[in-house]
Amino acid sequence: MINSADELFDRLTGKGVVISDAEKDAIRRSSGIYKMSVSDYYFDLIDWNDINCPIRKQCIPSGDELVNPDNYAPDPLNEKKYEHVPFLVHKYRSRAAFMCSNSCFMTCRHCTRKNTVMNSEVCTREAVPAALSYVREHTEINDILITGGDPFVLPLELLEEYIKGFRSVPSVNTIRIGTRAIVTDPEKITDELCDMLAKYHPIWVFTQFNHPKEVTAEAKSACERLLARGIPLGNQSVLLKGINNDVDILEELYTKLIGIRVRPYYLYLCDHVAGTAHFATDYTEGVELVEELRYRLPGYALPRFIIDADGENGGKVSIEKNHVLKETDDYLLLPGSSEETVTKFVR
Repeated sequence: MINSADELFDRLTGKGVVISDAEKDAIRRSSGIYKMSVSDYYFDLIDWNDINCPIRKQCIPSGDELVNPDNYAPDPLNEKKYEHVPFLVHKYRSRAAFMCSNSCFMTCRHCTRKNTVMNSEVCTREAVPAALSYVREHTEINDILITGGDPFVLPLELLEEYIKGFRSVPSVNTIRIGTRAIVTDPEKITDELCDMLAKYHPIWVFTQFNHPKEVTAEAKSACERLLARGIPLGNQSVLLKGINNDVDILEELYTKLIGIRVRPYYLYLCDHVAGTAHFATDYTEGVELVEELRYRLPGYALPRFIIDADGENGGKVSIEKNHVLKETDDYLLLPGSSEETVTKFVR
């Protein structure tokens, strides 16, 4: 792992990579505010000859993180407000998230929790009884997301203790694991880990591939180890300016993902989190990108475009283009095979 600016600079010197003093200064200032960590695996994917390398932009701190418009906040989704007991966030009626870790194999520069969980105290097993008691008392909770940070940084026995605890609650139907280890350090997805997870079905794993360069042979092998245990895999990309806000890139990404049996699930509008404004796109761009993808990809490869809205009644709102061109009592007019044609659907 590379955990500091000095470690990064030493590694670059070893590779014969030269960056400017201005960039070094920006990296120092940014990493002094927002945690930095990059796995050796993910670092080796960077093309240092490409200033716009999408891998580099996701993991190397930059001065852009220090520019914050007024509408960007440390916790824009107000997760802390819904943390009713330590480390357990109950924001949506039937779902709760357990923040089991405050570290990852790679700290994404666009991380939604870069100001909160990633800079907070670490969860310990002492927090589990209160979390389990809360879930038992709130029988409307039938889905638990174990997240953080990344759950797979934990010792295997501790992670199993957490999973086993939530599985013991009768009202909990599904357990989900939120991890980027598949993308950032796939060798951490060991047979031992996969065997442990399979003991607690139904269990799902959701990850975050943002660019086709991340879909490597190593990542594919990690997915295969999970799939072999009957664990379904879903992907939740983030729409990131200069990284994947391009229809050809997204088409390639989602085509590769279904090729390794990872279903594209969500494409998120990047949250208005302090330190991430340089990744922002307008929501209309996401709508148009998914609309174009609708003509290029099979339905099961098409993610839902999501805005994560604050509040228990907001949540993950799907934003789509309205395909009803005209509505009457007798029929609907829908887009046809080209912009010049329409289809009449008789009601």
